[in-house]
Amino acid sequence: MSKQILRYQKILESIPCYPDSISSLELRDTLISYGLLATDTDDKSQLRTVQRYINKVVEDNTSIETEDDCRPYRYQIAQGHRHPIKPDGMSSVVSLQVIEKEIKSMLPPTLRSDVDAIFSSLKQEDTKQTKLWSERFCYFQQELPLEAPHVGNEFFKQIEQALLNRKDIEFCYQKRGATEPKAYELTPLGLFLHGNSFYLIGMTPNQPNNIRTYALHRIHTLKVGFSSHNTLDKFNVKEYVEKNARHFSGGNMQTVILKIDNLNGLHLIEETRLSPTQKIIDQDEKYTTVETEVRDSLTFEWWLMKNANIVEVISPIPLRNKIIQTLHASLRFYGQS
Repeated sequence: MSKQILRYQKILESIPCYPDSISSLELRDTLISYGLLATDTDDKSQLRTVQRYINKVVEDNTSIETEDDCRPYRYQIAQGHRHPIKPDGMSSVVSLQVIEKEIKSMLPPTLRSDVDAIFSSLKQEDTKQTKLWSERFCYFQQELPLEAPHVGNEFFKQIEQALLNRKDIEFCYQKRGATEPKAYELTPLGLFLHGNSFYLIGMTPNQPNNIRTYALHRIHTLKVGFSSHNTLDKFNVKEYVEKNARHFSGGNMQTVILKIDNLNGLHLIEETRLSPTQKIIDQDEKYTTVETEVRDSLTFEWWLMKNANIVEVISPIPLRNKIIQTLHASLRFYGQS
């Protein structure tokens, strides 16, 4: 994390909540104690630097009040406002735990180090509410969380450099199922995160109609090449994925009818509904039939396979047939015809 960001972060977290306050001199001393401010410059230069960051923090956070009737000025979080980043109750502690368990695990090592300092400073806060909920609340991830695949530490910086400077990249990429990597040249267009895997979107140089997606963890080597002769001035990653990559974002909405075993599966659609449109269309002592709208996606198909012993697809017929074919293929692995 850059020193500029660390200075901003330290000043923001050092400003206390009402009725306490802190002066610009005290904030300067705080930055010096954390090695975030040069000590070989004079007081005026130090204070100018500190004041520049304070002004930015105050501008970005409307909850911060400035006491300008004294010298030096003093700063505090206004009465009735929560601190912008310090946890002070259940909602903050819950959010912190979920982010640390879920989001951090998705990030590559180079990006995890950037947020470690933030988590460390937040955990040092020792308010009564924070201590209570740190002991009385715990977040557990879903069963079998998968490890994030390994990605070269420098790849993100190199791709960012190529995007900023409008340059192509040269890389060795091993396709799924291939035994050896192959050399490619690409004009990078953007990155996206799916689950805990990063993917690169790029086009074949000078061929804007030939855009492909590459798993970042399958790249063996990468370097920034020469300037691109034909880059896209505008490219929206979200729109592209939603339109062209069903297996990442989900396809069109579809109406499905499912027959569910009451004893073992009714909780699935009562406690965690598949969609707001879900409704019961038939029910007896053993089974409940529901109709709902879901995206035509691999994620939904995986959910159906996971619950294949208690959920039957009635319609649409193509989806039903696909699940049947997958089940037959699965049985063959166990020597069942």
